[in-house]
Amino acid sequence: MKLDRWWQALGLLAVLTAFMAGSQAAFPFHPHPSTVPSKPPARPEKVIALTFDDGPSPKYTPEILSLLTRYHAHATFFVLGSEVAQYPKIVTDIVRQGSAVANHGYTHVNFFRVGVGGVVSDMEKTAALLKKDHIPLTPFYRPPYGNSNRSLVDALGKKGIYTTLWSIDTRDWSSPGTSFITKKVLANAFSGAIVLMHDSGGNRTQTVQAVAAILPVLEAEGYKFVTLPQYVKDLGIKEPTKLPLPGQPEARPTPSPVRQKSTAGPWN
Repeated sequence: MKLDRWWQALGLLAVLTAFMAGSQAAFPFHPHPSTVPSKPPARPEKVIALTFDDGPSPKYTPEILSLLTRYHAHATFFVLGSEVAQYPKIVTDIVRQGSAVANHGYTHVNFFRVGVGGVVSDMEKTAALLKKDHIPLTPFYRPPYGNSNRSLVDALGKKGIYTTLWSIDTRDWSSPGTSFITKKVLANAFSGAIVLMHDSGGNRTQTVQAVAAILPVLEAEGYKFVTLPQYVKDLGIKEPTKLPLPGQPEARPTPSPVRQKSTAGPWN
């Protein structure tokens, strides 16, 4: 009798096992979402645009390019036509490094003195020179001293050009010290910032030293150093306008500095 019960129990267990297997196939188990480990959300990429005015310089521009290469970084160089005419190879080196060339005019004209027509004529002279040398020019113009108004922004916008100012003014043109320049950038850096520096127009040793200090710190903080063409792409800016965008911190126009004569070239 006990043996019959044992066989009955064994048979029932087999039936139950088969039933449970069939039930799982028909109704697979889906855990509640709260029980499923989720991937941490992707952190938004932090971008910052380093920009350099008044070059190229045969001394300081190559040093900056070397630092950028070391940290897999790129920048935008707002060149003066008067300097491009003397050092076209250095401008070619900027492009070869992966950085961008932008327009700062030919002779560093003051918009408030020459007006829209004078600015356009001056910048077109630089554009023609770069085109003759087969150097790609990006659609960004920085008015010397930051001097501009709505009329200039609109006129350049119709030509597909961004009027580009800055978020952080390092005032490196005044040689305030390497520490000052470095702290100015690191203390005020944010994703979407445009940093103003100079690679010519005087002794830029402090700028080069500051760049060497800034790059590893911001890289460690997760920043990506981008050209302005990449900057507008990353920020989803599709139409030429004034940069930085409204709502972002923006420096006031820089007081016109006393133009220094570079030991490496003529007046910048």
